[in-house]
Amino acid sequence: MFLAALAVCVFFLLISPNINIMNAPNLDESKLASSSRTVNILDKNGDIIGDSLISKNRFYVTLSELNDDTVNAFIAIEDKRFYSHGGIDYRRACSALLSNIKSRSFREGASTISQQLIKNTHLSNEKTIKRKLVEMRLARQLEQKYTKEQILEGYFNILYFGSGIYGLGTACHVMYGISPSELSVAQSAALAAIINNPAKYNPYKNIDALNSRKNTVLSCMLDQGYINKDTFEYAKNEKLEFSYYKQNGFTEAVIRSVCRERNISEKELFSGNPTFKTAYDAALANAAQKIIKSSNIDAKIRILALDNKTGGVVCDESNGSDNLFIKRSPASAIKPFIAYAPALERGYNPLSQIDDSPTDFNNYSPKNYKNVYRGMMSATDCLIYSSNVAAVKLVDEIGINNCMSVARKFGITFSEKDTGLPVALGGMYNGITLIDLANAYRTLANGGVYSKTRYVLDDEKDEKQYGLFEKSRAVGDDTAYLLTDMLMACAKSGTAKKLSGIPNIAAKTGTNGDGDGNTDCYCIAYTPDITIAVWLGAADKKIDNTVTGATCAKMIAQLISDAKIDTSKEFTRPDSVAYYDIDAQELITSHEVYLADPLLPPKYRKRVLLSKKHLPIRKSVDYLDFFDGLYLHDYDYFSFN
Repeated sequence: MFLAALAVCVFFLLISPNINIMNAPNLDESKLASSSRTVNILDKNGDIIGDSLISKNRFYVTLSELNDDTVNAFIAIEDKRFYSHGGIDYRRACSALLSNIKSRSFREGASTISQQLIKNTHLSNEKTIKRKLVEMRLARQLEQKYTKEQILEGYFNILYFGSGIYGLGTACHVMYGISPSELSVAQSAALAAIINNPAKYNPYKNIDALNSRKNTVLSCMLDQGYINKDTFEYAKNEKLEFSYYKQNGFTEAVIRSVCRERNISEKELFSGNPTFKTAYDAALANAAQKIIKSSNIDAKIRILALDNKTGGVVCDESNGSDNLFIKRSPASAIKPFIAYAPALERGYNPLSQIDDSPTDFNNYSPKNYKNVYRGMMSATDCLIYSSNVAAVKLVDEIGINNCMSVARKFGITFSEKDTGLPVALGGMYNGITLIDLANAYRTLANGGVYSKTRYVLDDEKDEKQYGLFEKSRAVGDDTAYLLTDMLMACAKSGTAKKLSGIPNIAAKTGTNGDGDGNTDCYCIAYTPDITIAVWLGAADKKIDNTVTGATCAKMIAQLISDAKIDTSKEFTRPDSVAYYDIDAQELITSHEVYLADPLLPPKYRKRVLLSKKHLPIRKSVDYLDFFDGLYLHDYDYFSFN
């Protein structure tokens, strides 16, 4: 009896909140506070997107948001005497001690909710007597300084549910696609079941085991008077559906991009409790989410939208957070920037003729899709049909270094190993991120003026520091408009013709793969106001060959329809571009582009858009300068029609 009494006295001395004979750490309130440091992310209207975030991209949940059934489910199974103990449930602890002595192991725990909060914020997971005693001591300190409600709120925000899901708020959004306040009794019981062993009760792998544990939680709630028999039976039979879709993908991208720009950790970011304003459009994002969810394609999917004016990210939805900043081959989607923009800058025009025939470039022989070759075609038609031969010919003629120099002005980066002609077809050593590729098309929409994209819009200090306001000219506004006109033809009748019914839209597709399947599929489309990019891809497998860039174009068409995106606005034609008549007969016979002679009959003329600074010559130059002045500068006042 004396030894037992001595042991009890020593035990209470060791766990005393006011005596420290183990040289143990004391309660660190900053570690508790870190779980309530939030980041608020606002949409374009100034409303908070979903819920506030805390570290590790968790949705922060306040106790007031939770209904009683949710709180009671966790208390019933985890700590039924939570409201009556001072941090330690001695009855439960004694029972667990006896059980562990019999089994000669630490098989059974008796941690209260207060102890679990301490363990997850202050201590490691090692199973030693000293760690357990320190945990108890800190739990008692916790109970002295905080209310039960504060402890519960902290507890709900540090729980781990497996699959990389931290916090009750995040679990609700990810697993059920709802806010914490919407949880049913059955859903609450299932979440309370998972935390006991996230691997064993994983809803995506062991649903039967989870349902059994869920029913145990419901039985505890019934026995403790939290629910009645009818509610128990209803919740027991309720079929639960778990979503694989991570609905906070946009907010994750905001956090990661800000940390990358500022070169800081998430912990440093959250320490300031910042609020960020974005261009996020909920209607557009919701439509994108539905498209991704309804897709039956076994691939990674990402839908990205940019506001052309501000560069703000309007929508960034995917079915996996790991594809936010990865670099992939852009396939043919790079052709406008590596081949056609450099060509237009150097004097080519949309009607310039290119021989789309099999060609060998020093033992490199690019092949067209399905080995279809169309002979002499205009540059516009080569882009419409996405001729691989034509793109390589342009890069070969202009010079790969010259072409990459132009592409870099669009924000496209290259590796030192990108030295061969396959770059013309997206054959890059490192590849490119989807947001950088989309921003290159946005540059065309902005008349050839490049600026960075932004997830956060209102931090002027950072905008100046990181050059987010800086603009630079990638190509002339004539090149940008002519290339846009060519890409509008691509959307009307080319590889992106799934968009043909939509006015004022330019687009290009790209597909990377072989006879065994595809690995990357793209469509990037833009109007004067918005740029939308869709990517389908696979990191370790092939997608069926029936899934191509055209599939992505179809998704964009559906998004524009579902989100009711206005495409009535026309692209503004710059003064550097005008309509001119060319000699249509010479185009057919000699495959050369000549301005029509003033006296050429109308039936031999063709009216086309051309850059004023890269006008072709007339075949005959024996006419008076009088005609030159009228024809080239005062076309509206002079007509032979």
